[in-house]
Amino acid sequence: MSENAEEEIPGMAQSRATIERRQLGAELRRLREAAGRSQREAAEVVECDTSLISRLERGQGSLKVMELNVLLDFFDAPPESREQVTELAQVARQKKPRRTYSDNLPGSFRRLSDHEQDATEIYYSESELIPGLLQTEDYVRAMMRVARSALLGASTADIESRVQFRLERQELITRANPPEMWFVIGEAALHRPIGSFDVLREQLVHLLGVIERHPHVAVQVAPLSVVDHPLLGGSIEILRFGGAAPDIVHQPTFVGGGVYVVEEQDIAECTRAFDRLRAVALGPEESRAFIAQRAEELET
Repeated sequence: MSENAEEEIPGMAQSRATIERRQLGAELRRLREAAGRSQREAAEVVECDTSLISRLERGQGSLKVMELNVLLDFFDAPPESREQVTELAQVARQKKPRRTYSDNLPGSFRRLSDHEQDATEIYYSESELIPGLLQTEDYVRAMMRVARSALLGASTADIESRVQFRLERQELITRANPPEMWFVIGEAALHRPIGSFDVLREQLVHLLGVIERHPHVAVQVAPLSVVDHPLLGGSIEILRFGGAAPDIVHQPTFVGGGVYVVEEQDIAECTRAFDRLRAVALGPEESRAFIAQRAEELET
């Protein structure tokens, strides 16, 4: 990044927030909260209005490079965090429009969780696995063990940290005023033993419990008999923000991070594909009965 004090980290002064700026804002908010600082204190240290810090954290404000560095000093940001923020700021400064944005920097799952926390509606399609927001601890841990070779030699402590983060991410379901959530799960996920068949059975029982206890969570099953599955081949997550920010689509990658679809036309096509999938999948009540039957089969 240039050291020119007049160069700005752009936001929404002239245009809507982009996913890159929202990523940057989320990291700055996390650093501020970790430092125990208020938005007012942050505004004082860079001599600006508190509303600018608020807009910045929502991806809608702008700071000069010198002001950004002052904030990082004020937050006592560790070296790795400073590096992430610097790289995110560099990406946010790019003016050329892009149809997709790949987030492969450290902390990508945290940033996805930030978007989920801000969303008013979440739509998720998964063909091969139970979606992360619905997984049990044993299912998560078994899945992480399978994926360990792809985590570049991650230690046991690293794996456990990832397990705990995923479980904390699920608190979204039980918080006050949660987003509306709609999941479409492929039938293959109900048959694929992750860890063991006992782990799978407990996972399906847990899934039934989530459906029963949380009316804002809807689950449909897409049977293997569905012809021309409109979202076959990978998971996709559509996040809507009730007009407070543009919708985004997230597609995870095998080794971590993921790709965000940010072009309005592409997001609309993803949404239409999800709607087509909902139309050909079993209805919520049929799906609940289907999952219950599969759980009973695993008891024998």
